[in-house]
Amino acid sequence: MPKRILIIYTGGTIGMKQTVNGLAPAADLMAEITQLIELGPAFHENPPQLQTLSYEPLIDSSDMTPEIWLKIAADIEMRYDDYDGFVVLHGTDTLAYTSSALCYFLRRHGKPVVLTGAQLPFGFPRSDARSNLISAIEVAATMPVSMAQVCVVFGSRIMRGNRVTKISANAYDAFDSPRFPLLGSIGIDIQFFSSLHTRAPEHPDLDVRLQLPEDNAVALLRLHPGISASMFRAVCASPGLRALVLEAYGSGNGPTRDPQFLDAVRQAVASGVMVVVVSQPLDGVVTFERYASGSGLAGVGAISGRDLTTEAAISKLYFLLASGASASSF
Repeated sequence: MPKRILIIYTGGTIGMKQTVNGLAPAADLMAEITQLIELGPAFHENPPQLQTLSYEPLIDSSDMTPEIWLKIAADIEMRYDDYDGFVVLHGTDTLAYTSSALCYFLRRHGKPVVLTGAQLPFGFPRSDARSNLISAIEVAATMPVSMAQVCVVFGSRIMRGNRVTKISANAYDAFDSPRFPLLGSIGIDIQFFSSLHTRAPEHPDLDVRLQLPEDNAVALLRLHPGISASMFRAVCASPGLRALVLEAYGSGNGPTRDPQFLDAVRQAVASGVMVVVVSQPLDGVVTFERYASGSGLAGVGAISGRDLTTEAAISKLYFLLASGASASSF
């Protein structure tokens, strides 16, 4: 029996058209998808049944917000029993944030939810739009049930949704998963890596219509030589701030010879701000106990983000805040 796949078009480069102000999202992509649906033989065997849902308004992914994460999750939840898989078409700039968010905001994970986009729009010479779309549909239709999850399909890679990050503005393999093995690869055939036949548990008791925090609830700060306690405090003084992702060095190291900086972190934690530490290097993993400069941050209450990407840490914090969870849930 053919698999039923829903394609959700949110906007992004994949469907953009040239305007007087530059490239902008356009509804014309739906005509391209309709043609693809009519060309069932483009898929090797037993072509899936495709249906579409287009957002209004379509957005450039630089305009993505947590509210739209919640909308995408709710739209999938509402139709979850009607389809075997889902493909979300998304702009590349914030695609990794949305794929991470869906890993947390979706309460059911028994079916593939595949995000993809393109470096060049449909109709452009050498565009990757059609190949990425076809690959995403095939992955959504053929991913083994034992590993069904939120994932990103882009270029030649299949990647876990909350371990992916954008690494290039020009290459067709624009995304990578440096802190977690690839789920599969795309060449002449699609190959799923059997050693990764795992997926997230379902949480049917969670309500996908969560209460998002107010604006400015989550902030991001990157450590650099010369950063001061006053800079840290200025960020933490933002009205409504409830969580801060701190991009630290290496395995979670920070300026621990600066007692004022450590005291600023301690005061932020004491005031109720969750401070989550992630690693700046693409393949970095936070291990506080490796260096004294890492244990210093742990000693003042900072939370290890372990192998989380920055995108995953931010979206997870929004989920925890929306669900009313405490720092101990991180």
